[in-house]
Amino acid sequence: MSKDTKRLIIAKLLWLRESAAKLGAKFNYKGGNFLQSKMFLGGVSLCISLLLWSLVALDNNAESARTMRDEIEYRNLGAGYSVNAPVKEVEIKLEGKINELSGIEPSDIVSEVDLANLRTGRYTLPVRFEAPTFARVRSWQPALVEVEIYRNVERRVEITAETTGEAPDGKVVSSIVVSPDHAVVSGPETDVLSVQGLEVRVNLDHLMESGKVKVPVMIKDSSSSEEPAPRHRRVSVSPQEAEVAVTFEDEIVGERIPVKVSVTGEPHAGLQVESVKVIPDSVSIRGSAAAVRSIDSLVLAPVDITGLEQDIQLMIPMEPTQLPPGVEITGTDRARVEIHLSKKMSVKTFQNVPLMIAGNTASKEWRFSPPSVSLTIEGPETAVEALEGQHPPCELYVDVSNIVSQHSELPVLVRGLRPGFQVVRTEPEQVSVTSVE
Repeated sequence: MSKDTKRLIIAKLLWLRESAAKLGAKFNYKGGNFLQSKMFLGGVSLCISLLLWSLVALDNNAESARTMRDEIEYRNLGAGYSVNAPVKEVEIKLEGKINELSGIEPSDIVSEVDLANLRTGRYTLPVRFEAPTFARVRSWQPALVEVEIYRNVERRVEITAETTGEAPDGKVVSSIVVSPDHAVVSGPETDVLSVQGLEVRVNLDHLMESGKVKVPVMIKDSSSSEEPAPRHRRVSVSPQEAEVAVTFEDEIVGERIPVKVSVTGEPHAGLQVESVKVIPDSVSIRGSAAAVRSIDSLVLAPVDITGLEQDIQLMIPMEPTQLPPGVEITGTDRARVEIHLSKKMSVKTFQNVPLMIAGNTASKEWRFSPPSVSLTIEGPETAVEALEGQHPPCELYVDVSNIVSQHSELPVLVRGLRPGFQVVRTEPEQVSVTSVE
């Protein structure tokens, strides 16, 4: 029997009982037979009441459905692990008798997800239920939930300080001391390992007279005015605050210091760096007296010349590899670097190089002492290497033209020297020449 039919019957019976009561009152007023007596009409009213009670009892035993929400319990998590479960509740639809369903409390239902024997990772797991035996589970949403199992770790990280605002007029920051200078980062292993560092941000405009202030310790890539990055929301930092002590000293303008840049790598085979020029070759710096005195040059980041085949010019940022805190560079923010290459030179010595004679007449014969000399030449490395096992790239000779004496000391001369080579020395540089008639 449907609920609408029951309601209609009950309404009719109530109307019938009310009509019978009115009719009984009317007939009793006039006085009449037994059908008109109060006893008869009271019996009719009692029957109607019994019928109403039967219908109510029948309605309580009727089948019905009920929707409930229950909190999910994540059980049997391994020691040393934590779980991230976005889904906290499940919606359950139960079927059963009305009078039994109405008495079910949330504590009578158990919704659980079993995490036994799970290690780190993401899983899709079923939701299991325990409900009273008189209630039937028709459906539940969600039937599956996403969970992440992770290992909790701790890591000690250094705290660095960043300043904002302006120092008092005529002053610069001399030192910044953070206490404590380290903090413990804890949370999921992957999140903790992704933390690049911790920092405190000090607004110089809001410092107390003592120069000390307490500020929150933050993960470096987070912002104090916004939510932390998603991967850091589960990371905690202890302690959450650090005391920062800032000291100032008189500001000075330093003398101009030279700008230097180095090169890394090697140019193309057979080439070498002849010169590295920086423009401007000096800059002015400003900062505390101690910091300025500690700098004798501004060393920029090195330039990689690996495989370079020709001279180059390039612009690089005026950003030194190391600069003490509180020191500023004044002037241009970029520098021009000119790198000039030259052929890589090599030196080779030839031993026992024979001497030739020039300016000789047919009537004379000349003898040399020593009869041969050593020759040292310089040239491009590749060209010198090509001479391996060959004769020198020139001839050595002695000029006896116009020599009339029988014994003379004459210089060793060079002729036919190939382009790109030069003679470094000959040993000896002079030889004894004797004429033989």
